[in-house]
Amino acid sequence: MHGVTENGGPVLYAQRRRKRLSRDVHYIQTELGPIRTIPLAPSPDIPDDKCPARRKDWWDGLSEEERREYLAVAPDLIGNLDGIPSLVRDAANRAYLPVLIDSLEQQSAPEARTKLEGLRAIERALTTPGMYLLGIGDEGTGRAIVSYGNPDTSKTVTTHVPDPGTKLNADFAEGTLRLTLTTRAQPPSSASIIWLTTDTDRETPAYAEFLSGLSATNTAGDQSP
Repeated sequence: MHGVTENGGPVLYAQRRRKRLSRDVHYIQTELGPIRTIPLAPSPDIPDDKCPARRKDWWDGLSEEERREYLAVAPDLIGNLDGIPSLVRDAANRAYLPVLIDSLEQQSAPEARTKLEGLRAIERALTTPGMYLLGIGDEGTGRAIVSYGNPDTSKTVTTHVPDPGTKLNADFAEGTLRLTLTTRAQPPSSASIIWLTTDTDRETPAYAEFLSGLSATNTAGDQSP
């Protein structure tokens, strides 16, 4: 299942998710509007094992209330699911980012501190208008998928894959990510994406699935790897 690891982040969130169901309802504000963070539990049928087009069909078939419930209970899963609209993934990942940061702050290993610095830098970068957080995680050396411009509404969408071995750290987030994105795209006519994962390679099934997700949700133009 996307985003599930044993090193504290998503597992920690899953534990918090279960606890949420017994606490009072409250709301967080996102670009999509207020999201209720303690809803009734939705049915456990997130199609993480389906193709991006099937995932999009699943999301499109949900009611507005059901969508808010999934965003509230499982932002770590929804935010990393190819085929889900970019606005939704961005809202989910922005809600989940503080959870990852909080988890890494409790760890003392050098690798955790490195990823923590990278996530904090990404958090700062997201204050730039036009940034979308399409994926985030602390597995391996860290993962981050960030777009400058909305890839769902852009006529031209390009993706950039860092060199193998690139780590999610402050240098990457403050230098490579920001420079690459802001110099290669001019929203709203185009979007530029950096795809950094633990298996950063254009030849992996994960990358092909990501591109399929872009095709499934884009309504305006072409996607170029």
